[in-house]
Amino acid sequence: MGRPLGAKIVAPALISLVCSCYLFSDEPKARKSSKGGGDESAQAGTTQDDAPPVAEQPSPEGEATDCPELLTGVETQARTIAAACPPVHVRGLYRIDGGTLEIEAGVQLRFEPGAVLEVGRDKPGTLKIMGTPELPVRLVADSVSDSGGWQGVRLYAQADGSSLSHVEIASAGTADQAALWIVAKQVQVEGLTVRSSASLALELAGERGVEVLGAALSGVGVVARATPAAAAGLHNLTLEPKALVAISAGAVHTTLEWPPNPYRIEGLIRVEGEAQRPAQLSIAPGTTLQFTPDARFVIGGFGPGTFSASAGSPDATGVPEGVDQTISMRAAEQQQAGGWGGLHVQDQGQLLLRNVELAHGGARDEGVILAEGSASLSLDGCTFRSDLVGVELRGVGVTIESMANNAFIDVPVAFRTTPALLGALGADNRYDASAQIHVERGKVEADATWAAQTAPIVIHGDVFVDKGATLTVAPGSRLGFDPGVILGVGYYEAGTLDMRGSEEAPILLQPSPLVASQAEAGAPDPAPESWGGVVLGAHAVKTRFEHVHLRGTSNDAGVELRDTADATLVNVDCAKCAGATVKWGCESTIGNIGVTASDGTPKPMAAPAACN
Repeated sequence: MGRPLGAKIVAPALISLVCSCYLFSDEPKARKSSKGGGDESAQAGTTQDDAPPVAEQPSPEGEATDCPELLTGVETQARTIAAACPPVHVRGLYRIDGGTLEIEAGVQLRFEPGAVLEVGRDKPGTLKIMGTPELPVRLVADSVSDSGGWQGVRLYAQADGSSLSHVEIASAGTADQAALWIVAKQVQVEGLTVRSSASLALELAGERGVEVLGAALSGVGVVARATPAAAAGLHNLTLEPKALVAISAGAVHTTLEWPPNPYRIEGLIRVEGEAQRPAQLSIAPGTTLQFTPDARFVIGGFGPGTFSASAGSPDATGVPEGVDQTISMRAAEQQQAGGWGGLHVQDQGQLLLRNVELAHGGARDEGVILAEGSASLSLDGCTFRSDLVGVELRGVGVTIESMANNAFIDVPVAFRTTPALLGALGADNRYDASAQIHVERGKVEADATWAAQTAPIVIHGDVFVDKGATLTVAPGSRLGFDPGVILGVGYYEAGTLDMRGSEEAPILLQPSPLVASQAEAGAPDPAPESWGGVVLGAHAVKTRFEHVHLRGTSNDAGVELRDTADATLVNVDCAKCAGATVKWGCESTIGNIGVTASDGTPKPMAAPAACN
């Protein structure tokens, strides 16, 4: 007997209604919000400043607690391999997508040639390896063919929350892929051992959130690679001699510290944050940074950033024996001056270095430390060794917090600076016989004191003191001037020059070492290429010279007073000068005691012609 007609109509209607409710419920939306597939680069494209999201937990399709003989294909269950299981073989692609894999202490997975363990590539997946120091988990090659062993372990972007504790990975990886490759976040690795890898032992390809707490990586050369941000997670590495961790090009946008490891810097690294969240990269004592030829740091370019490195002093007390407290930055390949680009500090950057060695830098004839714009520098107790240029200061806006007790060894140009910033150099920097300090053309428009340096100061362009500024030159200073260069005071606005040497420490103004060497080689005496001398303009006031020796000027006088210039000269001499020691105008005010001319200088004083 058939059912009533009404039942035939109602049943489909009820089914339709239920389906409609389901379609308009939140469950499909929730499913749509889960992480989907996509290429690896898109999954790895995370940012440091975003708080790491809570990893979405997969929903395994059942549980598996048996001891499998073989693992292959896509794992969608919550699988546990117990400590009592015999060795388990892995063939081909074994991927944890939508499932979990837990491996208990003492388990051994034997991977056939070409096999690979992938986690969280297309769907959320989690790998938890729970070895112990006494019973590590071993992931090894079942056999090694002519083409190598197995491909390794890869934790993709949807493997967040995975953990590997006391695991050994052997004979894994390819020429292009590390034995253990991690792009996922919120991953902790502890007690890792990687040996006999095909190329890299470990690579952190993500942007943060991976903590490696102890890893023994075999091999020499580059055995691990990390992004600049992920390198902060590499703690307590045990490496063989000459082994390095490569840091790829990238950026640091937050605050972090690189643990003490030997690093190889392989590209441009930027340290820059946002206005309310400045970036800071700190380098721990015991760290070595080796730079490839094109590698360099740019600090504070497009946002505020700080780069700091503070090592223990050589004579520090209280440091345990055998603990390395040094920090060294040097060329990785070309062990000669100019082998790497250096540290470039821009408008929003701050550089803080203490007891750091910088060697073989200064590529493109720039300073191994280059500061410009509104950059801020503090350099104390650093050693510059075999650099083309040590420190280069551009413009007048750079702030020098400290620049003292630094040593320059085999660095022909210790400092390249502007006249205004020359006053920021401390007096206790140390130089070998080859070092010079180069000063470019520029102005002094705020009070400045040029401290006496044990290296010659070479002035490459005209220097002007104006806008009410006073330039003080310390006793014992040696200033060398390129051909035709003058030191001008009070040309357009008020300016004062205060040169007060002493009998024991006179101030010497002379041709640059280049001109001096030409004169020694037989150039005419006085050399026609000599410098232009000191010129005091109409607005030069209260200028004073005491125990000042001038040599080799080419103009009418070593010191010339124009218009209403005001100066006092005590014990001033000009040797091998083309004109008089001092010349002044009718409206000038001059006081002189002991002005002399020597070694071919025509006369000490050149009075003005008849004045009205």
